[in-house]
Order: sequence, then C-alpha cells, then structure tokens
Amino acid sequence: MAQLVEVAIATLTRPLHTEFVTALRRTGFVYSMAVRLTDADGVVGYGEAPQIWRVTGESLASIEACVLGPLAEALLGLEVDDAATVAAALDQAVAGNTGARAACEIAAHDLAARRRGLSLAASLGAVATEVTTDVTMAAATAPDAVDEAPAGFTEVKVKVGLDPDDVDRVIRIHQNSPVPLSIRVDANQAWDVATAGRAVESWLAAGVDLGFLEQPLPAWDLAGLAELRRRIPTPIVVDESVFSIHDLRRTIDAEAADIVNIKLAKCGGLRPGLAISDLAKASGLGVMVGSMMESELGVSAAAALAAVIAPAGTHDLDAAWWSIDPATDPGTPYRGAQLQVAASVGLSSAVERVSDNLGEWTARRHCAS
Repeated sequence: MAQLVEVAIATLTRPLHTEFVTALRRTGFVYSMAVRLTDADGVVGYGEAPQIWRVTGESLASIEACVLGPLAEALLGLEVDDAATVAAALDQAVAGNTGARAACEIAAHDLAARRRGLSLAASLGAVATEVTTDVTMAAATAPDAVDEAPAGFTEVKVKVGLDPDDVDRVIRIHQNSPVPLSIRVDANQAWDVATAGRAVESWLAAGVDLGFLEQPLPAWDLAGLAELRRRIPTPIVVDESVFSIHDLRRTIDAEAADIVNIKLAKCGGLRPGLAISDLAKASGLGVMVGSMMESELGVSAAAALAAVIAPAGTHDLDAAWWSIDPATDPGTPYRGAQLQVAASVGLSSAVERVSDNLGEWTARRHCAS
C-alpha cells in the first residue's frame, strides 16, 4: 500500500457532432475536468467531473477549486486500498460538489484497480464485457433535430419539454422507424401532472412502445410524481429527484417512482452508486445507470457500475457517442447499442482516448510532516 502524494486536474474539452439540447441545457461541447491521483509508487488513477450548471450546479472553476482545495486536503496522505475510508473522507470534506467528489472517488478506485492489475469493472466484481445503451434524441428545438432514430439502436430516449409539438414528434419517431422501436421520454422536470398525463395517453393511443417517462415533474415534487404514477401505466424514472441515498429513501416513502437513474456525478462516486442500487432493488425499484455530457473517461466508469448492478439492462450511457464519429473512429467503444466495458488495466484505455482533449495539468502535492 502507498499513500496518495499528488492530486492534479486538467480541463477536458471536446466538440459534439450534434448539438445536445434538453429542457435544462443546450451545448455543443463536452466541458469537464479530469482528475488524476498519484501514489508514492507512481501509480495513477483518473476520474472525470463534468460541468453541469443546471443539475449539480458545478462549473469548471468550482470543480478546480474543490478538487485542489478541500478534496485534496482530505485525500493526500491516504491509502486508496481502503475504498471506504476514501469515500468517507470525500463525503466529509465538502457539502454538494457531487461531480468533483465522484471524479476523485473514481480516480481512487481506478488507482486501486491498477495496483491489482485489474480493469475498473473487474475490480468491482463485474464479469460482463459489454452493456446495452439507448441513444438520446435531442429536443425538437435543436438545429439538427430529426424525427428518425439513429441507426443501430432499438431503444431511444427522446428529450421533450421545450416544444408544443413534442407529443406529435414522439409519434412521428415511432411511425418513421423501420424496426420495432422502444421510446423512452425524458422531460427533465419541464412538465406538470396534467401535461404528462395527456402526453402519455396520446402516445399509448398511437401505439407507441413507451419504455418509460423520466423525470416529468420538478425534482422536488415527489407528491406530484406519486399522483402521476397512479394515473398512468407507464413506468416513471427519477433522475434529478435522486442524488443521494437519502433522496431515494424519500422517493420510496412517497411511492413516487418505478426506476431510479443512477449517475455518478450526482451521487458522488461508485460506492454511493452501489449503495443506491442496493436500496432500490431491495425496495422493488428498477435501476439503470446514466451519464452526463462527458467523455469516455466518465462513461467508462459508469459502464463499469452498470456491468455490476444490471448487466442485462438497457442503460443511458450514450454521452460519449455524441463526440465520436463511429464511421471514422474504429477504436470507439460503441458497437451500435452495445457499449464495450473497458477491459484494460484500470481506465487506461479511456484515458488514452481522451489524451488529446486534455489541457495542462495543475497539481497539488503531499507535504510530508
């Protein structure tokens, strides 16, 4: 075992091939902060913290300040082999800042996996070599918005909440598909109970294979979600309503959801994600793993979690697909709807793929007493 001696950060920026538009945000780039931990033996581990103003409230500047400030203070001198101690130290160091905490926690897991010569997924106990993902279709107001699902995917997630034509657009996507298509709909908190109920009625009447309705109401409105759940036969997924295991307990008590979307940047890392999954399953809820707008670095960590908690499920891990052109990138981890779970030691293959997108590293080192 060796102590952590350095915490470093670098910006990670990459253009998207298509503008990503939801009811919460519009972006043409991945804007993230990569985190690198180094131990006294020179072994490294990496994580990614995406800038998500409207979800976690974090910016690149705030992530940098948090990681090189209180999180570095909590980490430097620790031994990463004790994952529970690392997670507890990060949790106690700051309130909120879940993306920054997740990046550090994942980097610690990555470093520990590398010390054992294992992939991150294998170090968590996963045996699956790939997981299935849906693909997101941006909201109708996106410049390149289309009414046809991308080829190679049989499950799509359609972003709604910005356009009065949303209901008809989902029907068109269903009708335009040459293959049976399961459509997941995500309103990102934009609707109320009545609007959501009418939309579901219209889609079901049109024969849409509606996989689920995700976060139709504001995150705080658990009572409204419970009422909507009683009204419609379609499963309800909570995303922004559940950051922590405490949020999940409140959601379960309110009977407000059927499925929880676990995102590492919301919950603070792999151990919190595993804990949320355990409680959800024990309470009869389904689980899926999602991603923010991030690169292969963050998505690979999420895929490792997905391979552990629901290897046979369909997840929402297409974020890196938005900045990859599969036709010209033979190394892409996406094979249609199948996302390859990184088999390299730690997250080394993902780090290699994003190396050209990284800025200069800024480090804080351990000062031995």
